[in-house]
Amino acid sequence: MKNFKEWFSDRVTKTTTKTFIPLSVRIKLDQPFYPLSDERFLSSKIAREEDADSILTIERLCYDGQTPWNRTAILHEIRFNKNAFYIVVYDDAKPVSFIGSWFVNHEAHITNIATIPDYQNKGIGTYLLREIIKIAEKEDITEVTLEVRVSNTSAQSLYTTLGFEKGLVKKGYYANDHEDALEMKYVVNPAGKE
Repeated sequence: MKNFKEWFSDRVTKTTTKTFIPLSVRIKLDQPFYPLSDERFLSSKIAREEDADSILTIERLCYDGQTPWNRTAILHEIRFNKNAFYIVVYDDAKPVSFIGSWFVNHEAHITNIATIPDYQNKGIGTYLLREIIKIAEKEDITEVTLEVRVSNTSAQSLYTTLGFEKGLVKKGYYANDHEDALEMKYVVNPAGKE
């Protein structure tokens, strides 16, 4: 009976822990820093409410002053969406990059990824995507998905290099200009866990 109680307690803890503890609280970054080629280190962290303005700053610098996700939407994600989390990268106090994701059932969906122009082509996007993939592996997620503009061939090239496969084209996906989006998917542990 004692063994059954231990087994049952362990199972209940594992299933209810993931269900009720928000993902942003439960997860840890595999590598909470990123080394630049000039021997400086950028720091990264799971976003909290105080990081919402940093995410908006990055959006404005990447999207010609626009913010695809406004402050209310970002705060809602951070405060209330137990399946969502953001990773923000800083150079000292300067926000330089972020990635947002939703982990639902067996899918991790990347909602947004952006790096400010002065820090592009330094591997930060690759680092953030690899962190998401590592977290997905730990959370027993089977695929990581995203949408990318059909015109954004440089991002598509990055995703392909990391192992993402091209999928369907979503017509008129982007609200501001109705550009099509390409779905891309990364299969996590395709051979299955041992």
